Amino acid sequence: MALTQFCDVFASFHEKGFNNIVTALQRQRPSLFNYGTQGYVSNPSLLCYKIFPQKVDPEVLTHPDPVVKLQQPIAIPGYDGPYGLQYCFQLAELSIDFAPNNIHHLPPELNGLFVDQCFSIKARVCGQINCPGSDILTKVTPDLPAYAPSLPGSKTGRGDQYPGQNPNNDPAYHPASDQPKALVPLIPLPLNRESDNCFCVDLYAVCRLTREGSSADPVVALYLSGLELVDIKPDGLENSLECFLKTTLTLGVFPKVKIAMNALVLRLKHFLTIEPTPISVNVPHNPSIDNDQLKVFVTLIP
Repeated sequence: MALTQFCDVFASFHEKGFNNIVTALQRQRPSLFNYGTQGYVSNPSLLCYKIFPQKVDPEVLTHPDPVVKLQQPIAIPGYDGPYGLQYCFQLAELSIDFAPNNIHHLPPELNGLFVDQCFSIKARVCGQINCPGSDILTKVTPDLPAYAPSLPGSKTGRGDQYPGQNPNNDPAYHPASDQPKALVPLIPLPLNRESDNCFCVDLYAVCRLTREGSSADPVVALYLSGLELVDIKPDGLENSLECFLKTTLTLGVFPKVKIAMNALVLRLKHFLTIEPTPISVNVPHNPSIDNDQLKVFVTLIP
């Protein structure tokens, strides 16, 4: 049967094409997938997910563009000093599997959700918050004076000697500690090469294309069938993270990627109209996901 038996133009995108593009981007544009503070930018070999030598194209190393995209250190709560924690974050793997399921070994929780017109996504995220050594922490710990409250009969002196007190009850008085501070870039704490708290998390999601709206104004939308983080303990933490991701995708991401089919109609003056082939018995889905491909059927109207 000809691919254009029920349409004028047929186009398809195979899952292998998508996965090959991602692999090529990882090799040639690694900074799109690897993020970290200055220590990791200067020493990419310290990343949790090792990308040298097979994960990076040798030509990338001859260019000034970094392998790791520079990020600011993490601020330390309660600490007003100039230092921050170093970290790295990597999207180590990203792949897609169009129906039927023959690439991803889905977790048992998702097996029953992968049906016709579905596709699955696998992402592996690796990262680390680099923990500074005890010697570094001791060296940078601030030497602050002990707080001395002014109590009746105490020998600590007058209350107006201590920041934060208003001896004259002046309503316009504001202690220096309450004044807004200018944002100053944090200095990364020295990288501890012996820090061993790297982790990797696998995420699987099953999605499907849905046709919504009226026949006069159809819309193609994405729907999240299920999502699973693999083997995070305790179970409550895993469930909470999954809930957060599901809610974010369902309410914050997928509603913004709906496509109005009428917006895809292209009219070349009075000569030709190009539009998606209408749904029918012969074309039950458009676009369609099957046989490891995303397929699109187009009709030409003179």
